[in-house]
Amino acid sequence: MCRRYLSFVTQTMDKTLEDYFSLFRRLAMVDLLLVVAYGVQVGINISLLVGDPDTESSVGTLLLALGVCVVLIWLCDAALVTLFGFRVLEASTSDSVRPDKVQDLIQRKRLCLVVSSLGLAVYLARFSVELWQARERGLLDTMSLPTCILALVLLVKVLRLLALNSFSHWVRITAGNSSV
Repeated sequence: MCRRYLSFVTQTMDKTLEDYFSLFRRLAMVDLLLVVAYGVQVGINISLLVGDPDTESSVGTLLLALGVCVVLIWLCDAALVTLFGFRVLEASTSDSVRPDKVQDLIQRKRLCLVVSSLGLAVYLARFSVELWQARERGLLDTMSLPTCILALVLLVKVLRLLALNSFSHWVRITAGNSSV
């Protein structure tokens, strides 16, 4: 998966419109998978928080709120990328995009990037609070698996941002032309 994302960054001009449609579908699917996985974790945290009256309410509530925000932002991100794919499809002719639609598509792509970056920032903020809480409780050594998961999610999300951003360069060069 990472190699595919990276190929959009390193070999942008070798890509076709169909490659980008495939990328948009894959981005939305990965976002939905992350929403489900992270949503389950947040749901478990909610059930633990509700069942434990001794939980530090302010930190627990903050973690919960940030977790819910991450899930909602990633869900919006998946929806925006899907909608963006439909907009590109509407603006396409053959294997390129109509030149008069390029600026609108680039603006919509920027919105997708902003929302995705916001989701990543909130995800990092939540993890930082979780790390701080683990340090305060003397449980920092239990954070190795969550840190590995964080690194994997960061890698996927950053490569995803770069791959999506490559669309601007590709569409500016190929608009009105065949990209084969």
